[in-house]
Amino acid sequence: MADNKKYYYIRLKENFFDSDEIKLLESIPNDGYKFSNILLKMYLKSLKYNGRLMFNERIPFNAEMLATVTSHSLGDVTRAIDMFKKFGLIEVLETGEIYMLDIQSFIGKTTTEADRKRSYRKEIEDKKALGTNVRQNSDKSIPEIEKELDIEQELNIELDTEKDTPYSKIVSLFENNGFGSVGGITSQNIQDELRDFADNSDVDEATSILKKAIEIAVNNGKNSFSYVWGITKRWYNSGIFTIEALEAEEKKRTFSKGYGNTTKKEKLENGGYGTR
Repeated sequence: MADNKKYYYIRLKENFFDSDEIKLLESIPNDGYKFSNILLKMYLKSLKYNGRLMFNERIPFNAEMLATVTSHSLGDVTRAIDMFKKFGLIEVLETGEIYMLDIQSFIGKTTTEADRKRSYRKEIEDKKALGTNVRQNSDKSIPEIEKELDIEQELNIELDTEKDTPYSKIVSLFENNGFGSVGGITSQNIQDELRDFADNSDVDEATSILKKAIEIAVNNGKNSFSYVWGITKRWYNSGIFTIEALEAEEKKRTFSKGYGNTTKKEKLENGGYGTR
């Protein structure tokens, strides 16, 4: 008899547990290994809906339901969810839907992996902006597809033998400025950020933008990957994809009402959004 069931699975790289996020997660006293177990079970539960933690098409999993299906206590699951949000592993929407942010890295590598990741992140941002109404992605034109393929090829981020790629430059900046070693999820985040900014400008501008974000973090004494991603997220959401656009925004803010006493240097040091 034929087996007509659908099976969902993830593929984890051998260094999954060596990533900064997982090591920090498992180092939490008493709860660390529970949290990593909950995380893996949440990844698996999200596969049926492509990274969304849904009981069915209409009902998202909540903490109580996750406690039941993961066989952990409600307290453990609630603390785990809070920690996953802090580490940037999940996104929880106002509707209660939970998105597993790195799931696209674990469902197998294909020629469309980069497109799949971008589409997934765009779905989250669209849903955050529009509430429960998810805007459907329109089909890309041939020139747009060719541009993305050119960017993929130019970035060349996965070739270990290349020492002067945009990716390797950003990794060197992180590691030479006290952020710690780069690997696992952090490595994937760098690749995604480079691609996302390059999609809206070019590879050189994407590299310069990430360099600027790292510089701001270092100048503020914030040697944290999440701090850098916070800066780039604000820029991306504000449509700032080039250094020229960033400087133009700073110039505009300098003369805006309520910002007259904040110098351009102070704003740049805080990611382009004034003092925190």
